[in-house]
Amino acid sequence: MDSFMGQIVGAAIVSHHPGLFRSSEVRIEMGHGRDTDLVEGFKRLRCRMDAVRPDTLVIFDTHWFTSGRHVIAGAAHFKGTYTSNEMPWILHDIAYDYPGAPALAVEIGCVAAERQLPVENAINPHMRPEYPTVNLLGPLWRGERVLSVGICQNARAPHFLQMGEVIGEAIRRTGSRAVLLASGALSHRMVDLDFQPRHPRWWDPQNISDPQHAVLDRQVIDCWTRGEHAAVIDRYPELRAAAYEGLCGHYLQMVGAMGGRACAARGEQLSEYENAMGTGNVHMWFENPATEVTT
Repeated sequence: MDSFMGQIVGAAIVSHHPGLFRSSEVRIEMGHGRDTDLVEGFKRLRCRMDAVRPDTLVIFDTHWFTSGRHVIAGAAHFKGTYTSNEMPWILHDIAYDYPGAPALAVEIGCVAAERQLPVENAINPHMRPEYPTVNLLGPLWRGERVLSVGICQNARAPHFLQMGEVIGEAIRRTGSRAVLLASGALSHRMVDLDFQPRHPRWWDPQNISDPQHAVLDRQVIDCWTRGEHAAVIDRYPELRAAAYEGLCGHYLQMVGAMGGRACAARGEQLSEYENAMGTGNVHMWFENPATEVTT
């Protein structure tokens, strides 16, 4: 088999926060007369995805915490009804029915074994997806195979990057046309229950829990726009201190698949940078990222 048949045709940092799935009337009220821009950002992102024609979505799911090894959801099909334990008043009774990517999951396991990386291909039919996967299906899924990837909570930055490398190699070996979706926020320190908004528009970045987190998030977005991924990786201790969602494992696995420190894929910001309960959120798109690698 040609080991370079498959391709990562696009990648994105994608916000999935529950507020995006309230009614438009509630979102506009929370936005002081204007909706969150992340909703329109989903439409912009889907247009970019349509242009590159993926057959597989690899979703790095920041709520799926695993222990002792990396885990991928390699079943052939997923069907059920989702209600969130965290916010059941917003996310409830959501039907999902989508094909998995079992061949890609098996290949990830093979590559991981070659590299002695502990990876579990979970195919138990009773496993359900978490909402960083489910929430992306409505606005972004158009029939593609879907592979969810967990966040190993005892992994460090090098481990996430290595897992990304394994996924990137497996994509090349399988012939997939994959879009990588890092489903999660940037800084992720939530505000207290009695927090008083600093700005009447709830989505405004002035309502980020720590103003210094917003400064860091904007610096990271600037680096992504310029394709300076090594600079972001080098700042990992700062990202962890700002509680980047999912240990920042969504971004690190994504960029690991794109070349890691050598990745020079420039990002396109597809939404405003916004607050959600104190956390920093944005949609960023990287097209043909595997072809943009520094030498």
